[in-house]
Amino acid sequence: MQLPSTPLPLRIITHNIRYATTSPFRGEEPWSTRLPLLISQLHYLTSAPPSTSPTIICLQEVLHPQLSDILTTLNSTLPSHLHWSSIGVHRDDGHLAGEASPILYQPHYLHPETNTTTWLSPTPSTPSKGWDAASIRIVTHGIFTHLPTSKKLAILSTHLDDQGPISRLHASEILLTLTSQYSPLPIILAGDFNSEVTQEAYIHLTRKSSGIIDIKPHTPNIYGEENTYTGFGYEDEPQKQIDFIFINDSIATNPDSPPKNWKITGYAVMPNKFNDIGVFVSDHRPVIADLELL
Repeated sequence: MQLPSTPLPLRIITHNIRYATTSPFRGEEPWSTRLPLLISQLHYLTSAPPSTSPTIICLQEVLHPQLSDILTTLNSTLPSHLHWSSIGVHRDDGHLAGEASPILYQPHYLHPETNTTTWLSPTPSTPSKGWDAASIRIVTHGIFTHLPTSKKLAILSTHLDDQGPISRLHASEILLTLTSQYSPLPIILAGDFNSEVTQEAYIHLTRKSSGIIDIKPHTPNIYGEENTYTGFGYEDEPQKQIDFIFINDSIATNPDSPPKNWKITGYAVMPNKFNDIGVFVSDHRPVIADLELL
């Protein structure tokens, strides 16, 4: 009889960091002010003692200079073998122009076997805007191997459109096509979906036949805020929950049940405002999931 493998603990972070605009909203600080606060938070959230347990960071709204700033600053205080790298291209030209939804990882622990960008449009292999979307939208995805254990998993980071409900629905269909193609690998899909739980994309992604689930309703330990979008304090729209982490629906709920891919151990929505200095890191809060890959 084959003995079960040792569970692999994983921490998943997804965060829309707000692009480095030259025309900030009221209450929004420039990127140069927000960067060190973001870095300090990421350092804290990824600062578990070195082990074989990796953290994966999915970011959204990242311009190329911002990605360079984040990687350079994160790595500046780490030994070289723990440096961070990323996969993903920028949406406007498939190279360096426009926003990206990169996946950050530490090559010491994880190796990207594939590195793919899909445009959320009728022409998914080329830079393009889809349906009623106000902006070009993408999903960054790849298969990663955990080097110490040789376990493999698929990771997807995305940002759906904020204006077009038709584009969000069709984008969710594209995402489910991708997750089905990655099956039976363990799958993580994270990002800013610009869809509340009562709206089109979330409903489509979480229907019974989708093969994926939102981890939050299945989490025994929940910490932090309900809403993931806050704005900068002066917007007309209310706070809402639109950032999610999904996994494929093979979760362990009963020790006597057949082997599954995942055990969910925690979920948190972290603060995005440093109240002592009155600065929002972003108009979104970071969402954290602690998982075990079985």
